[in-house]
Order: sequence, then structure tokens, then C-alpha cells
Amino acid sequence: MRFMKKRYLFIIVFILAGLGGGYFLAMLDDSRTRWTGAPSDFQTGNVPKAGNDLQTVPMDPGGKIFSETATDKPVEFDVPFVIQAPTGNWDDPVFQNACEESSIIMAMGWVDGVESISPSDAQRRISEMYDFEMRTFGYGFDTDVFDVKRIFEQYLRHSNVSVREDIGVADIKKELQGGKLVIVPAFGQVLANPYYTPPGPVAHMLVITGYDPAAREFITNDPGTKRGSGYRYDEDVLLRSVWQYPSGQNIPPVPSGNFKKAMIVVGK
Repeated sequence: MRFMKKRYLFIIVFILAGLGGGYFLAMLDDSRTRWTGAPSDFQTGNVPKAGNDLQTVPMDPGGKIFSETATDKPVEFDVPFVIQAPTGNWDDPVFQNACEESSIIMAMGWVDGVESISPSDAQRRISEMYDFEMRTFGYGFDTDVFDVKRIFEQYLRHSNVSVREDIGVADIKKELQGGKLVIVPAFGQVLANPYYTPPGPVAHMLVITGYDPAAREFITNDPGTKRGSGYRYDEDVLLRSVWQYPSGQNIPPVPSGNFKKAMIVVGK
């Protein structure tokens, strides 16, 4: 009888130990922290330090590791649309070249929370901005990214604006995800917008209002066409078009060499 009691006691202890070990393994399996280094790092003694080389990787309920960065999320801002020739006056040189002014007006409309801008109001603002440029710069056509920044700061008294150079697609997406609007200068003919008057503009500027990661497209307000509100461009096409053109009227008819990339970032 004493032997049987000891046997039962041993069996109970064995079962309890198994249950406890299973619970411990289950806790380990539910961990959301995974070390992403290669096994050879352990072999060479190059073990990561906690909080530095360890990465916390989110997992779905099925246990599959997934990674979603902020730039992979869709974003789109409500930005009032302005065409650079608001009343269809494309023959007027001021409005033929008013893509910069109209882009600035759209961005400031977003900053101020304006839902829409009438054609007459847009035309007046473009004309007044052009006069400011002539007084300040001595020219009013094809203002470069740094002149556009000065217009924001000196004419519109808006200082939350900056210029970023040597940019890529990820840089544009990062600014959009950070809650900021992006204006880019471009060689318009690379965009191949079917609504442009052929062959399309040389020095052009437009506002990037959002990004669609599923389609890999930038959403824009393109002032070069009346159909430019919410117009989408493939991300690679748009980046290829980005060109930091110079100020003034000495723009080459077809730019040569590699395009220097830049953007204007506007915050509220």
C-alpha cells in the first residue's frame, strides 16, 4: 500500500511538471519580440544589446511576422484645386507660366483650411503674386524651389516651409505621412499627362496631396490642366520627372543630364 501511494504521488508530480513546462513554452511562443540577426552573430559572439539591436516585430494572430512601415499607409489631404489659367486665359504669358503661383495658392488654401477657391479669386491672387515677384526678384516666370520658399515666407508670411534636395520616393512619402504637403518642380513632358497641350510643359510645378500604396501612385493637384484635381501619377514616373530647374526665363527647351531632385515641404 505504501509503495502504491508513492507511485501515485510520483505520477501526480510528473503530470504537474509537464503542465507547468507546457505553459512556459506557450508563454515563449506568444512573445512578440524576435531577434532578427543571423545565427552567425551568436557564433561570433556579436550578441545584440537590448534596446539597441533588438527589434520588436508585430505578429498577426496566426503567428506570422509582418512589417508595415508608416510610408506604406495610404494618405490624402483635402487641398483646394487651382488651375494656373483660372479663366481659361492660356494665351496670357503670366498664366501660361503660373504653375508655381497656383501651387503656392493651393498649398496655402490647405494651410488655412479653405475648401475651394473661385477662378476669379485665383486669377487675382496669381496676378498679385506675379507683381510681388517682379518687384522682389526682377522676374516672375519659372521661380525655383528657393524662390518659392521666399514667396511663402516674405509674401505670405508663412514660415513652416522648407526645401529638401537629393530626394527619392521614400522622402516624399515620409513627409506626407508626417502630415505635410509636398510641392515638386518637374520636367512636365516626362509626366506624359494626356491632358497637357502637346508636348507638355518644360518647367512645371505641382502639389502632391497624397499617396496610394496599393497602386504605388502619388495623388496630385496638377495646375497644368483643368482635369488636374486628384490626378494620379505612378511613383516612378513622377520621381523621374522631378527636376530642380533654375529661376528666370533661361530654361533649356529640353534639359540634359541627370535631373537634380528637390521638393518643397509645407506644414500647417
